[in-house]
Amino acid sequence: MNTYYADLHVHTAASLDGRSSLEALTAAAAAAGLHAMAVTDHDQCTPVPPAMNGILLIPGCEISTRAGHITGLFLERPVDLAALGRLPEPETAVAAIRKAGGLAVLAHPFHRPGRSEADFPFPLDGVEAVNARACFKNPAANDQAAAFAAARGLPSVGGSDAHDAKEVGNARTALEADALTLPALREALTAGRCRGILNKNTPHLRKGLSQWTKARRQGGAYRICRAAAYVGYCAILDISRR
Repeated sequence: MNTYYADLHVHTAASLDGRSSLEALTAAAAAAGLHAMAVTDHDQCTPVPPAMNGILLIPGCEISTRAGHITGLFLERPVDLAALGRLPEPETAVAAIRKAGGLAVLAHPFHRPGRSEADFPFPLDGVEAVNARACFKNPAANDQAAAFAAARGLPSVGGSDAHDAKEVGNARTALEADALTLPALREALTAGRCRGILNKNTPHLRKGLSQWTKARRQGGAYRICRAAAYVGYCAILDISRR
């Protein structure tokens, strides 16, 4: 067995709030010492080549559901997102991910305060117990996710939730696998030979900038001004917490 490191939650510029190209993201992944990276754009299955810049690419997506976000990893074909509609029930999203040959992983389940394990009674293939952005609103988010995964007997993984290249690898997953291939990494995850690792929490400013990008793409003076104010607020938060 070898240990391979993968960032299992990354957004490209194909996401409305994504800021970096796949080329830039994979270059950052290589610089961060990663072996693989999952492309999990919001509510879309972005086509990816098998590898880029020496990084094995894992086809994926992140689906917004009534219970929160669920990532589909190791997809063998695109999820039929049109059939799901807007904000599907989580059980429906999980079934669609599995139908597409993927694994359904609950993403940052406790990033919002007030969530409980009872909010997630549906079947899953894993839990994102380490997310580099999850602490923004709830400092205990990752601890709660790890406890939930343990209570349900589910594999725990980690992902940066990167929205630009500077965030890639802030959180990652160590996978014990026979080879650096999609089948081998998938088998390691399903067998539970994996663990999430937090290198560092992403600064608030990175989230502010991703929201700024989203507002500019959506357009509208009010939305853009509000996003600009949020960028300033995030910068102040980072300064105050140093």
